[in-house]
Amino acid sequence: MRLAVLEVGSNAIRLASAVWHPSGTLELVLRQHVPLRLGETVFSSGGVSDAALQKLCDALGQLLQQLSPTPQDRLQLCATSALRDANNLLEIRARLQHELGLELVVLSGAEEAARIREGLLQVHTLDSGTVVLGDLGGGSLEVSILQEGKLQRQESLNFGTLRWQRAAQVPELEASFHESVQILQSDAIATAQRLVLSGGNAKWLGRILAEETQHEFVPISGLEIPWAEVQPRLQQIAAAGPETWRTRWSMRPQQIETFGAALRMFRLLGETVEPEHLRLSGLALKEALLLQSAETLGIRNPEIRIAPSYDQPKTS
Repeated sequence: MRLAVLEVGSNAIRLASAVWHPSGTLELVLRQHVPLRLGETVFSSGGVSDAALQKLCDALGQLLQQLSPTPQDRLQLCATSALRDANNLLEIRARLQHELGLELVVLSGAEEAARIREGLLQVHTLDSGTVVLGDLGGGSLEVSILQEGKLQRQESLNFGTLRWQRAAQVPELEASFHESVQILQSDAIATAQRLVLSGGNAKWLGRILAEETQHEFVPISGLEIPWAEVQPRLQQIAAAGPETWRTRWSMRPQQIETFGAALRMFRLLGETVEPEHLRLSGLALKEALLLQSAETLGIRNPEIRIAPSYDQPKTS
């Protein structure tokens, strides 16, 4: 059986698919993305323009063609911050239904935080002490606080990398972000064992830190490293700048555009939480949604296998 997710994010449209094997393995086989930047129109004008909506339909159609779904496949189309903020969401839903025959599910901030949290709990051991989860996207940052594996607090903050990158006054935005995460500075997380970061920029940071510290960034599992070791390296990586990110670490242009904002947000979140360790997870929302889809079929905590085709994503 094949499971697939189309995720409409603020930065990009993403496709991920997996095959469920009766042996108990969920094999991740295909991932692609189209850097559409829907958040650029929504966060500036309030809605998705006609031109951007046509690009969305074209991108989804292209990804569907690559997937070639059958009636037996379990396919879900989900959207996050940009479309939940769009003032013409009803029009978008109707257009996608008409042109592609797909029903769009728009996740609230709370639902998005819950999906990523449930996915992280399936692939990481997070049932000891206080753990803070931060999933960073283009439009929002979803934060969950766990105590002995149980949810204590959850926040969805409108501080995504695309919003940050487009801000006219970065120092003012930085101060506002710091103020928003002050709620995390409580006795409940005064001694956080881990800060777990997920999302595309967290993966990139994990790969870079793995190279710089001679560790290994493992697909899905990611990388864990003491926060005291990470702090100075965050400053060094930020100071290296876009040209080094491109030439030394082969970062794509669309990733470079938001990586600087992500580094600032990671630093501020880490300084607020002051964890003992930082984990950069290799699991993102699309994989979490695949695990959720598997769970609806009664498949819980499957063994995850990464096919070579999944480890080498394509950009359309």
